Amino acid sequence: MWTQFDPARIFAAELVVAVLVFYFVYLQFRRLKYRRIAGELAAECRSQGPFKTGEIAGSINGREYSIRTRTFQKTIWTTFTMDCVNNGITIYLRGHFFKNFPNWKCAHATHGEGTRVPLTNLTISIPYFSLGEEYHSQVQRLFQEFAFTDSEWLSKWRNSLEIKRDAVSFTSHGVLKNAEAAKQVLSFLGKVADRIEADPVKQ
Repeated sequence: MWTQFDPARIFAAELVVAVLVFYFVYLQFRRLKYRRIAGELAAECRSQGPFKTGEIAGSINGREYSIRTRTFQKTIWTTFTMDCVNNGITIYLRGHFFKNFPNWKCAHATHGEGTRVPLTNLTISIPYFSLGEEYHSQVQRLFQEFAFTDSEWLSKWRNSLEIKRDAVSFTSHGVLKNAEAAKQVLSFLGKVADRIEADPVKQ
């Protein structure tokens, strides 16, 4: 007895396979592009498996940095992270902070990094709250220059800048396109890290 195949199901299966193959090929091209960018940055491209772009890791002016791409809620994000010793509060700024500088509605802070749950590997994060007015003058002074020289790419709504205890990071929407864009962000993070270490935003 011959098995009856449903043409609609066959077509759906072929479509799924075609999409997966296309995505896999696209991802390999993206991995190749990241290797080229890493080479131009004199950095290392570390593999994170065949289904991930990989991580670019290197150093600039004595500071270690990494560039990672991830997918969250069907959206691709690229995050640049650079070592920094911050003895002040942690700060989170959304892109529009620089669009109408200073837009305090887009400025947030927290006084802690999180609390470790005893006998587990879990950490309960401390949420960000609106940046208090007592910090406004310090933060405005810290970013005054960047608001005028780098606002075109900093001020996009989906971008964000985070200053933690041990690092500064910049997250943007999309995939890193070339080494020049990476150099621009890394130069910016290096300046921010230098200023935070020299003059942290304190209580």
